[in-house]
Amino acid sequence: YQRRVRGSHTCFEFVLFYLSTQSNCERGSSRLQGDITKFHVATAEQVMKYKKGIIEQQVVLNRIADSAILLQSMAAVISRANLAAEKGDVSELALANAWCGESHQRIIQLVADLQNPHLTKVDQATLDVGKMSLDSNGYLAKSPVS
Repeated sequence: YQRRVRGSHTCFEFVLFYLSTQSNCERGSSRLQGDITKFHVATAEQVMKYKKGIIEQQVVLNRIADSAILLQSMAAVISRANLAAEKGDVSELALANAWCGESHQRIIQLVADLQNPHLTKVDQATLDVGKMSLDSNGYLAKSPVS
């Protein structure tokens, strides 16, 4: 298990190494480092849980995708702020830290949702509404005006 999981995150290891040695944006970088680790663990757990069937778990995949997008945006914002700081402009560091703080909160919630077994009932209800909507060829609720 450890070898398979460790081999799957070499890109994350590179980002973590870069941030630990090059970042001027300390708060944002430390949040990103922690979030990458939490994301990796949660994602590995989901893959181990569903195996090939994960492709059918659209709600889970949506949470994974949202988390990955937030992690990517955090890395990009930190990179831009670092570049500006290296050129003497430290004005973007505060903005980067603010963005990373907001993204961090969203990632924490998404990862918690991934690891919450009770949320599957809510997810199933959401999927059921979507299926009913598809089966009725469109939006399920009728307009109260007409």
